[in-house]
Amino acid sequence: MSQNLEAKKVAVSEIEEKIEKAESIVVVEYNKLTVEAVTALRAKCREAGVEYCVLKNTLMRRALANKGITMDKEVLEGPNAYVFSEKDPVSGPKIIKEFIAGAEKDKKESPLTIKGGVMDGEVQTVEQVKALADILPREQLIAKIMGCLNSQARALAYVIQAIADKKAGNGAAE
Repeated sequence: MSQNLEAKKVAVSEIEEKIEKAESIVVVEYNKLTVEAVTALRAKCREAGVEYCVLKNTLMRRALANKGITMDKEVLEGPNAYVFSEKDPVSGPKIIKEFIAGAEKDKKESPLTIKGGVMDGEVQTVEQVKALADILPREQLIAKIMGCLNSQARALAYVIQAIADKKAGNGAAE
């Protein structure tokens, strides 16, 4: 076998490992992405424990096929980058959506376009990826739940204390 074929097999197996570890994958098309913008995007991704990388579409297609995932041919064409979220499925889509919103806020055409994604071995549409980005991160969801539980416990304690104070007041008056 040629060295080139061996190198491609190794690359495909590395991509398969990334797919296995990822909670979610976002496929983005990058156009006119400046060096400064991609550096800032990669830094944000690193902070969140997300990997942003440019891979050959044919290698990605083969790795996805090896994992039993079939994506539309149109999604895996053109200059694509892939965002692998390992910690939680929300981080990668959220970073990409915020990056796109930041460009639109500056009245610029966004250099990134979401083309699709993968979560739990299922192909996701652009709308599904955007909806995933709108979900709060895990830590914030846990904090909200804990806040709700805490407020309910506190309310119950106030009610019990009020009943105890009322009984103590009624017993002293008699």
